[in-house]
Amino acid sequence: MMNCFLKEKKEIAEGTVLFTFDVPDAGLSYVPGQYVCLKLDLRFPDEKGPKRYFSIVNSPEKHGRIEIATRVSDTGFKQTLDALQPGDAGEITEIGGKFVLPEDAALEMVMVAGGVGVTPFKCMLDHLIRAGENRRVTLLYSNKNKATTAFYEDFLRLEASGCPEKVFFVMTRDDAWPGPKGRLNADFIRENIPGFQSKQFMVAGPPNFVGGITKALEELEISNVRLEKFFGY
Repeated sequence: MMNCFLKEKKEIAEGTVLFTFDVPDAGLSYVPGQYVCLKLDLRFPDEKGPKRYFSIVNSPEKHGRIEIATRVSDTGFKQTLDALQPGDAGEITEIGGKFVLPEDAALEMVMVAGGVGVTPFKCMLDHLIRAGENRRVTLLYSNKNKATTAFYEDFLRLEASGCPEKVFFVMTRDDAWPGPKGRLNADFIRENIPGFQSKQFMVAGPPNFVGGITKALEELEISNVRLEKFFGY
């Protein structure tokens, strides 16, 4: 276990907060895309207990720091997390996960995210830029509207840096959005991702979102797929 201390928190989209923790333990190590298990002393009761799993947002190059992002809900854990003030302590009890970048750097990737499920991709893309790795990546990012789109400006910055090569922000309920609207499906992938059958697809988000994308990929006969389902919104 490692102690961690809240450094700062800020709202990064409507209802979504980014929490930054300092981790003084020199043994902190992880691979982009992995998760942490965060344990808190609950200030509000929660029948599921004092621990939750979160994908790590920041790249490993930001030493001694762990960032997580989550939608704040009415559960005791989330209310306790939201009530933390700078300097308040927690514990990282576990770091793990296999939802990581493919070993083959030449493999072209399509990252498909729903809502806050984009967090492991934020970590991966930041890492690729900081490490100077030249990989071909496209990001498909679905949200209700622009106001609920976490890291919107960050992904524009990353796109301008060349990784990902292209970001598609897709809004399901935003009539004013000038870009793609509706749900990500087989037709969208067929029309916007050239050579899609030869690419590595990585999908992360709520179970219903992941299930819908999985069906679309099956329809397109895409077999090279990795999935990460986010529970406990």
